[in-house]
Order: sequence, then C-alpha cells, then structure tokens
Amino acid sequence: MSRSFSQRQRQILSILGGNTCQLCGKNLKGGFHADHVVAYSKKGKTILKNGQALCPKCNLKKSNK
Repeated sequence: MSRSFSQRQRQILSILGGNTCQLCGKNLKGGFHADHVVAYSKKGKTILKNGQALCPKCNLKKSNK
C-alpha cells in the first residue's frame, strides 16, 4: 500500500474537512498536508478513514504522535 494519499484522496480530505485545518481551524487556501491520523510508521493505512487535512505547521508539529 502506498504511503502517500492520491490526488483524489487529497481533494476528498480537503472537502470533508471544510477546507480548514482539522487541528487549528486555519483556512487551507494556501495548501495543506494530507495527514495520517494513525501514523504510517505505526501501521496506519493510507485510506480516507485514516486521513485528515492539516495546515503544514500543524502537520510538522504533530510528527508521528
């Protein structure tokens, strides 16, 4: 299974999240990271149920926690 979300999955994650960061609520117009809720390194799957749209700052701060 791929570690990266597909372009279609990314679009869906953004729409499902209301185009806002799921942690801080920032608008994601400037771009976002498709993040694994359960980190890929901790056996998290690259599926929509395990994905969320985050602003780059929140995603980099989150790491694999």
